[in-house]
Amino acid sequence: MASVPVTQKPALARRTNLLTAWSLVTGGVFFLVGGAMHPTEDLPDLSMAQQLRAMYEDPAWYPGHGAMFIGMVLITAALFALDRDPRIANVPRARTATRVTALTSIAATVGALLHLVAATDADRIGQSDSTPPLSDVYLVVETISVPLFSFSVAALAVIGALTGTLGNRLTAVLGVVGGIGYGLAGGTAVFTPIFDFLFPTALGVALWMTAAGIGLLLRRRSAGAEQAE
Repeated sequence: MASVPVTQKPALARRTNLLTAWSLVTGGVFFLVGGAMHPTEDLPDLSMAQQLRAMYEDPAWYPGHGAMFIGMVLITAALFALDRDPRIANVPRARTATRVTALTSIAATVGALLHLVAATDADRIGQSDSTPPLSDVYLVVETISVPLFSFSVAALAVIGALTGTLGNRLTAVLGVVGGIGYGLAGGTAVFTPIFDFLFPTALGVALWMTAAGIGLLLRRRSAGAEQAE
C-alpha cells in the first residue's frame, strides 16, 4: 500500500510543474493582449476626470482590462506555485525574489480588478466632472501596487537569470526594461505625465512572463527526454 503514494507523487509533481509553466505562459499572453488593447489616446487639454471618462467609454476598455485581469490571476497563481518548485526553493535568492513577486502580484491583481470595474464611473464623471470614489481608490491602489509588482519582476528576472532558475540573461532584459519602465509610469501617473510614455514597456513584463514559462516547458521536456534515455 505504501508504494501507491510514492509512485503517484512524482507524477503529481510533473503535472503541477506543467500547469505552472502553462499558467505563466497563458498569463503573460493575456496580459500582453490586454495591454495592447488599452486606450492610448492622449487628451492633455482635459482634466484627469475627463481623460478617465474618455478611456472608460472606449469600447476596448472592458475586453482589454478583462484580459489583463485574467493574465494577472494566472501569473499570481504561477508565481505561488513556483515558490514551492524544488529548483527555486533550494536557491534562497531565487525563492525570496519569487515569493516577494508573488505577494506583490496579489496587490497588482486587486488593482487590475479595480481598474476593470472603474469604468462604471463614466456616467458619474459626466455629472460632476470629478473622479468618483471608486476611481480614486483604484488610482491610489495602482500607484502603489504597480511599482511594487513591476520592480519585483525586474529583480526576479535578474536573479532568475543569474541563478539559472527562471528565464535567462537574454529574456531578463525584457523583465528589467519592462519592470522598471512600467513601475515608473504607473507610480507617477497621478502626479505627473513625465513618465507616461513608458506605459508601453508593461508589454516587456508580459513578454518576460511568457518567455519564462516557455523556458520552464522546454526544461521539463529536456528533463523528460533525458529520463527516457
